[in-house]
Amino acid sequence: MLAPLRVDDQFVRLAKQSGAVGGHHNQNFVQPLTTPMARLVGGTPGDPVLVRVPRTDAGSVVVRTWQDESTLLRSLESHLPHAPRLLATTSTATVLSYVEGIPLSRLCASGSPLPDQRVLDLVELLTQTMSVRRTALPELPDGWPHGDRDSQGFLRALMHLADRQIRESNWPTYGSLFTRLGVPEDVLKRKAESVPRMANRPFSLLHGDLHLDNVIVTTHGFPSLIAVDWELATFGDPLYDLATHLVRTRYPDSQYAFVVEAWLKAVEPISQDAVKGLETDLKHYIDFERTQSVFPDVIRAARRLSHQGGTESAHLEEAVSAVQGALQAGAAALGLHPVPDSATVRDALLEWQAASRPTRGTVPVDNSADLSDRSAVALSH
Repeated sequence: MLAPLRVDDQFVRLAKQSGAVGGHHNQNFVQPLTTPMARLVGGTPGDPVLVRVPRTDAGSVVVRTWQDESTLLRSLESHLPHAPRLLATTSTATVLSYVEGIPLSRLCASGSPLPDQRVLDLVELLTQTMSVRRTALPELPDGWPHGDRDSQGFLRALMHLADRQIRESNWPTYGSLFTRLGVPEDVLKRKAESVPRMANRPFSLLHGDLHLDNVIVTTHGFPSLIAVDWELATFGDPLYDLATHLVRTRYPDSQYAFVVEAWLKAVEPISQDAVKGLETDLKHYIDFERTQSVFPDVIRAARRLSHQGGTESAHLEEAVSAVQGALQAGAAALGLHPVPDSATVRDALLEWQAASRPTRGTVPVDNSADLSDRSAVALSH
């Protein structure tokens, strides 16, 4: 596999003039290939590509196994032909293959039942990664389980990563807010120390963030759905991919069992070992997902309020609702009883904002557009 081509940043500057199409962690720009770029990447002048520029203002609010998405995409090219294809890199961006498509979130509202066929298609996306093993992937971080079946060790590693990358890195700025809301500083560390025994399932590549915004309904019809945004991909227990999908897609309770059963029926013919302990172990991953999600959800709400200035009551009430919703979703996993009422949350946000106001200019600001505003995405030809 050839290394991606290095191109001049002039192409990135040109792309930025087209306007971003959304993204929480990157600015994404759709840009037609210029004649020089087309020659470099083997494309046709005028064909659209996606230029991704990492945000410097978003802070660390996600768990990343690999810090460089382009390194992973290079590894996937021969294994997942429908994953975004890395065409080139610059000193400030990556250039990916592109095709017109519609985010599934535009067709199916999060939290509402999905058509049964859509669920089956989404489960198929989850199973596509199971053939990709460790040898095909970039080097894993220190502390990763040495064996490729240690599900308990994998969950422990995720908890430690979440504590270091999300909680610890943001605690100097947001720690007083979390303390006021009753979220313990050491909650992830304590959970990592008490991970229960789990069945050992064979590890594989996992998307790690498969929700409706990260799934594209293609305009050409085959394949009908494409998974994009691989920056949170990881390597481990496939049951974790199911758990993140369930939580982040926000299936209604009435459809939860159907999704799990569909996953079971799809995965069992591929690997009977991969479905061992499903009934007991799925809840451990869901518990982790709901625990760690409280941190980014609260941080994003507080950051947005700080950016807005907090002077408008509508902005404050929006932040209160977002924070309280995050706490309610994670209450059982956090052992947070009772959940702070809206008055307590409002006071906590105002106190935090007042305390951070002298250095508010240094607080990372989330200016990202909502992912559901994206009209097109990168994916392979």
